[in-house]
Amino acid sequence: MPKQTISVIVITYNQEYLIKEALDSILSQRVDANLEILVADDCSTDRTASVVKALQEEHPGKITLLESQTNLGHTRNYARAWAQAKGDYIAHCDGDDYWTDPLKLAKQLEFLETHPGFSACANKINVICEGVVLEESVPHTDKQVITTEDLLEACYPHNSSLFFRNRLFQTFPDFFFGLTGHDWCISILNSLHGPIRILPETLSIWRSRRDGLWGGRETEFHLEHTQLFLGKMMDFLPKSYKTTVRKYRIRNYFQLSDHCLRSHNPSKARFYFSKLQDWDSLRFLNWRAVASLGARIYCLPLYNFLRQMRNLTLGEPPVA
Repeated sequence: MPKQTISVIVITYNQEYLIKEALDSILSQRVDANLEILVADDCSTDRTASVVKALQEEHPGKITLLESQTNLGHTRNYARAWAQAKGDYIAHCDGDDYWTDPLKLAKQLEFLETHPGFSACANKINVICEGVVLEESVPHTDKQVITTEDLLEACYPHNSSLFFRNRLFQTFPDFFFGLTGHDWCISILNSLHGPIRILPETLSIWRSRRDGLWGGRETEFHLEHTQLFLGKMMDFLPKSYKTTVRKYRIRNYFQLSDHCLRSHNPSKARFYFSKLQDWDSLRFLNWRAVASLGARIYCLPLYNFLRQMRNLTLGEPPVA
């Protein structure tokens, strides 16, 4: 029986000091499969391409460098690598991340080969922030089986841990190319063909960087991008998912309103709070929390008075 082929997609831009560690961790994999490493460089202005070319010479036939004369943007850069992937399976590793276990691909390949009902698998991943390894790994969930409904709450599988069957979907929705990142959409597209297993082992490292595509952005950007993405999912997914999408959009609007108020932007806080003024908000949110937020936005003196009276009567609430 011929060996399976695994296509490893590496997206990179201006990562000359990090890309070698990522590629070395891929080249060190011990797996009974053929490896196709596709490095998509989005017109880097540093020596990223030169570093990749040097590794190409050291490992002939292993690495394909996809260069670009213009900056395509993250999702279009990913899409051209995905289109060229010939493997039976696809794995992801960002150019500034790396894998820590030489058996990572072997473990993931064995799982999908023996569990045909699953579309993909991922693993726990450690986080390095400003050179320090954080104690807690991601994703922040105890769930080991992730469904489409779960993914509407959060993008649980981290990109540099993803391993999935190739060509479960044939194209990307049009809105894909307006997203900041690709992994959340990719996981949802896969999950429509079967759940995703989160392996309990920590097999990868994510560098959360201040200049990173996602880790370098502020909380408000994350929340607004989530709202944009869920809005697109409302139109894209089958009707059976509409209620779930609506639930997480409402929760996101609440978080946005609360965050904007805490960030001293009352006009934005009022705008997002206005999205909560229907019966669905009472279905999916704690009404006391909604009332409290509304009072803080529209009548802060009354809120402070009532809070003071509560504290005098019941005592200070415990610190969370």
